[in-house]
Amino acid sequence: MHLRQLALAGTLTGALLTAGPLASQTPQSRSYVEDAVSDSVWYDADERSVVPVEVEPVVDDSEHRDSRWLPKAKRVRQSATPAAGGGGGGAGGGGTGIFGSGLSIGNLFGWLLLIVLIGTAVGMLIYFLGKTEVDPKALSRSKRNKLDGSPDEQTIERMKHLPAELRRTDVNLRTEAERLMKEGQYDQAIILLFGHQLLLLDHVGMLRLNRGKTNRRYVRESRSANRDAATCLAGTVAAFERSYFGRHEITQREFADLWQANGELERTVETQREVAA
Repeated sequence: MHLRQLALAGTLTGALLTAGPLASQTPQSRSYVEDAVSDSVWYDADERSVVPVEVEPVVDDSEHRDSRWLPKAKRVRQSATPAAGGGGGGAGGGGTGIFGSGLSIGNLFGWLLLIVLIGTAVGMLIYFLGKTEVDPKALSRSKRNKLDGSPDEQTIERMKHLPAELRRTDVNLRTEAERLMKEGQYDQAIILLFGHQLLLLDHVGMLRLNRGKTNRRYVRESRSANRDAATCLAGTVAAFERSYFGRHEITQREFADLWQANGELERTVETQREVAA
């Protein structure tokens, strides 16, 4: 179809060029032109004139359109934000992290947290190791206490919970009570004997030393654990209160009975300790 139109247009153009304008042509030449283009779409039979052809020029604005090179490809714009996944914020992130180092805020926070945890663990380890170090002075005191019968560190700490009148941390209470008994100082010996029995029962858990407790309270606590131990302690408490508060003198016979009862109490405690072990 396009070839035919082009051929007709060429014929029409040739006829026009040969014969000239229709208005100035002779009837014979005009008839010749009309016969040549009468069946063409480019000829208007009513107007007896050629239909004008409107041509729209096509402008090729591609780069290098007059050369053999292809148009330049569009440049792909890279995103400033790194793609998620694949360790995007790691050290291999192409230098897009903090200060261009590839280190993201999440990585920085994780490293700081790890350093704090390690530092805390090391600090606690050093602290506990320091607490468990053997103190040479304390060791020498412990050896000296074993030689002269003085109370050890643990016993001294428990003595601090005794009633004020019974607190003697510079001596072994039982040993000192026995020495005073032999010297006939029964009023002083009963104080140390009472303190010795309280420490003994506290050590095996038959009672619990506390400065706010009364003597009768200690007797009740020991009775719930062992009635024989409570009976011995009750006799010592009665003699102590008569001597210390009532100012009644303790006789040699009375203290001898108390000392014998103390021996039975020590054997009872030792038996219970072996059973518990």
